[in-house]
Amino acid sequence: MPGAHWVRPPMKRSWALPKQIAGRRFVLCAAAFSVVAQGSAQDTAPSSGPSEPRYEFGAELRLRGETRNGIGDNPARQDGFGLSRLRLNLTFRPSEDLKFFVQAQDSRVRGLASGRSARPWRNPMDFRQAYVAIGRADGPLTFSAGRRELDFVDGRLLGRRNWSNTTPVWDGSMLTLRRGDDSVNLLAVSQVDVLDGFDLPSRTRFIYGAIGVIESWVEGHLIEPFFLTTRRPRNLASNLGGLLRTFGSRFTGGFAQSWDYQVLLAAQNGGEEDYPQQAWMGVWGLGKTIEGAPARPRLGLEWSYASGDRDPLDGRSGTFDTLFPSPHGRYGEQDITSHRNIKILIAGVDLYPHKSLRIDLDFLDLRLASLQDGLYQTNFIRRIAPPPGGATSGFVGSELDLVVRYRPVPKIELRFGVSRFFAGEFVIRHLPRGESQTFLNTALTLQL
Repeated sequence: MPGAHWVRPPMKRSWALPKQIAGRRFVLCAAAFSVVAQGSAQDTAPSSGPSEPRYEFGAELRLRGETRNGIGDNPARQDGFGLSRLRLNLTFRPSEDLKFFVQAQDSRVRGLASGRSARPWRNPMDFRQAYVAIGRADGPLTFSAGRRELDFVDGRLLGRRNWSNTTPVWDGSMLTLRRGDDSVNLLAVSQVDVLDGFDLPSRTRFIYGAIGVIESWVEGHLIEPFFLTTRRPRNLASNLGGLLRTFGSRFTGGFAQSWDYQVLLAAQNGGEEDYPQQAWMGVWGLGKTIEGAPARPRLGLEWSYASGDRDPLDGRSGTFDTLFPSPHGRYGEQDITSHRNIKILIAGVDLYPHKSLRIDLDFLDLRLASLQDGLYQTNFIRRIAPPPGGATSGFVGSELDLVVRYRPVPKIELRFGVSRFFAGEFVIRHLPRGESQTFLNTALTLQL
C-alpha cells in the first residue's frame, strides 16, 4: 500500500554501457573522483579519529524496460523503451564534523517511439550532487551547502522522484537543528534544470521554509509540521508565477501493535497578485498487519483529496499545487494523475511470502474533485481541460496494480510490475482516443 512501499526502482536492458559514456564529462567526473580518492587514501595509518572510513565509494546501476498502450495513443501500438541509470558516489570525511559528498550520474534511454522527447529520461554523464556538510549527523546543529537531493513529508510535497531516470536535485543550503528526538530543517534551495551541458540552477523555481520532525511528544507517533514558500512558473511556456505559501503537518504512527495510520493536511495561499490562489489537500490512511497469517499480509485503505478550481471565471485559483513531490506509486503505477483536483480511494494488500519477496496489490478509484477543473499530469500540466460549463462526470477511471519485488541479496533487487487502467467517463469523453491501457515494467537494480 502507498506509504509502506520500499523505494520503487526501474528495468532490464543491457549490461554494456554505451560507448559515448567515455565523453568529456565522464573523463572530468572520473578525474575528480580519482583526485579526491587518492588524497584521502594516502592517510591510512591508525588514528584517534572517527571509526567510520575516511572515504567511501559506492555505485548503483539500474536497468528498466517499459511498455504501454492506449489512453491518447493508438491502442494497437506498443510503445516500449529501455532505460539505464548509473550513479557513482564518493563520500570523504576528514573528521567527524565534516563530510564531502560527490555523485556523478549517467542516464540514457533507448527505443522511444518517433516524435517522443528523450529529455525527461536522458542526461549523459554529469555531476548530480556535490555538497559539504558541517556538524555531526546526530549533533545539535548540521549545516550543508551545495547540490543535493531532498525528501520530506513522505515525498508528497518535496521528494527524490527515484522512479524518474534523471531525478531532480537542488542548489542551496540547509540548516538542521536538533534537540533529542526532535529537529527542524531550515532550507533555501533552487531546483536544478537538467540541460545538455552542465546542469544549472533554475531562476524561476525555488523553495525556502522550515520542516520539523517531532518524536518526543507521544511515543510511537511522529509529527512533521511544515511551512514552505515556493515559486515556479504558472506553466512551462512562461515565467509568470507568484509566491505560494504551503503549511500543514503530517501525523504517522502505530497503535494496538498491528495498526498503523497516517494523516497529512496542507493548505495554500498566495499566488500572483492578479491571480490569487487558495487551496488545500488531505491524505488519510489506515493499515492493519495480520502477524500470525501466512505471508504476513498488511491490509490498507487510503483516501486522498486535493482541491480543484470551482469557478474558472472568478479570477482566483482553487487548484492545489503539488509542489515538487515523488508521485509515482502513491497515486497509481501508471501516473495517470497528480495530486491536483482529484479524489483517490486506494485499497490494497501487501504480502511477504519470504523475507526476500514482497508482493503489492492495489485497487484505485480516481475522480475529479471539481467538475469545473481538469485532469492534471504528474508534471503539474493540465492534460484534459473541462468542457465549457463543466464536465458531466468526474469519473477518471479505476486502476489495478500488481508489483512484485525480489531481493536475493540486500544489494540486488528485481522488480516486475503490471498495471491495468480502466478509462472512466471523463477520459473517454474528453480525451481524443481516450482508452484503457496496460502498463508493464521490469527492473534490475544493483548496488556496489
